Amino acid sequence: MRLLKLIPTGLVAAAVLVSAGCNNSSTGGHTGTNDSFKLKAPAMATTLKQGDRETVTVTLDRGSNFKQNVKLDATAPSGLKVDLANKTVNSSDKADVAVTVEADKTAPVGEHVVKITGTPETGAATTVDFKVKVEAK
Repeated sequence: MRLLKLIPTGLVAAAVLVSAGCNNSSTGGHTGTNDSFKLKAPAMATTLKQGDRETVTVTLDRGSNFKQNVKLDATAPSGLKVDLANKTVNSSDKADVAVTVEADKTAPVGEHVVKITGTPETGAATTVDFKVKVEAK
């Protein structure tokens, strides 16, 4: 005899929404405390054509006691250019940072990974990745 375990559809939908929402980094700052932070980036790939640009949002999610400035740095593979609206997120700034990604006219077609690193004044740095899918023009 087989037993089937039924899962309410609302729970499945909620799980899908949570997993599709954001891509979280590991904890930076002073891990294991409220004096820490995470970086959040889009979970879904950003799609753009060769020669085009798109803007995505990266969020600095601060712990309740995290009051430090965080320097941001972006690295991208050849053929992609990344520009951060703010290279430093001050403790009093909004949490969202606009990140513009531009594909060269000859950027390789396919999926690529952009890395954003956040380095606090003290404590550990952390990195979050997001995917960029380049399509032919």
